[in-house]
Amino acid sequence: MVFYLVFDMFDGFYKDLKVFAAIRYVLPLVMVIAYIIANKAFRKGDWIFMLITVYVTALLFFNPGNFMLSAKTAFALIISLSMVLVGNFFGSKRDFIKEFEPYNRFMLIAIPLYLIMANVLHIGEAAYGGGFSTGFLDTSRMYIAPIVVFMSIHYVLENKRSNLFIKSVDIFFITLSVILLVVITRRTSIGMLALGILTYVLLNRKIFFKIIIVFTVLAGIMVLAYPLYEAPLNAQLAERERITEVENYSETEPRFMETIYLFKHFKTSEDPSELFFGIQLFDTIDFGIKHFGYGRSIHSDINMLFYSTGLVGMVLFLIFFIHYFIIGNNKMNKENQQVFYPLLVMLLIVLVPGRFIGTFTFAPLLIFLLSAVKASKPKKLNRPIPVKKSLVNRPTKYPLRPINA
Repeated sequence: MVFYLVFDMFDGFYKDLKVFAAIRYVLPLVMVIAYIIANKAFRKGDWIFMLITVYVTALLFFNPGNFMLSAKTAFALIISLSMVLVGNFFGSKRDFIKEFEPYNRFMLIAIPLYLIMANVLHIGEAAYGGGFSTGFLDTSRMYIAPIVVFMSIHYVLENKRSNLFIKSVDIFFITLSVILLVVITRRTSIGMLALGILTYVLLNRKIFFKIIIVFTVLAGIMVLAYPLYEAPLNAQLAERERITEVENYSETEPRFMETIYLFKHFKTSEDPSELFFGIQLFDTIDFGIKHFGYGRSIHSDINMLFYSTGLVGMVLFLIFFIHYFIIGNNKMNKENQQVFYPLLVMLLIVLVPGRFIGTFTFAPLLIFLLSAVKASKPKKLNRPIPVKKSLVNRPTKYPLRPINA
């Protein structure tokens, strides 16, 4: 999981579609396949994953758009979905939530430090033309931040083994990450974190007062530090004025408009194969040019699946979702459910505005976390059972001696 994040942090120093870009797709695919084969992680219940893989691969040859664009997006999606096999096997062998903590802490520290470095060294372009750059973790790649922050909040509240210094470090970088998310003004990222935490509190009401304390401290630090990020925040809001005009979303919000355009297209289409098998696999540039006047890709993952894979693909992905993330959830223990369902809410939030499809930074991580948390069973402590003294086990005063016949 750290590989995807670190690779994408430096994913802009070469031109796309070159040999170095192949590392981003080929290497992870080889790693995943090798892991699944070596550990015999494929189970009978994984038939739906294989069916989706075969279906998407078939569309790549029979219904592609720009072949390179369709291929790399299809590979990215298959690799992300394959993490469900890795997560199921990995989680079943470990107390996953406990063992994932140091890796999560590494990402919690690495992401805000990278964003600060990107602005100091002027790496990448400022998001939306504002005054703050996210480096090469642009747009949907930053959806990894709310996932990592949520997991960090869980560890702060529930890990009783961490000392005060570790928790202080965690709280500092949680606060710094939240400030950066506010400055970036990514609605999806903020929504993921807010609704994820709300779900977490509803499932674990005992930590209500603890989380109030944490967020009071967080809010206090944000208020005191406001002069430090006031300028970039105002610059971002000036560029993103459209997001505050909620009453005009039907006319100004491209995500809403693309849904209407997609519905009208299928309603007036005379080719029934488009409805059942999609139009062009993960290539919606022509759709953007036609309806928006420029090569804007479809953002919503639900719309993208409908456009690219048709009704057949939508049904297959719905079965995949239910099979892996709904059926059998009652078998999870309480602690795992408290982490699993907020992550599931985050996935659902991403699927509506996008973009899960084709984003390596967070998509494999989110599927991996969901699968591993669901499959994980915390190890029980094997405490020695005290043996009570009794007439049975008390040493005899006069031990018996064998009688020689």
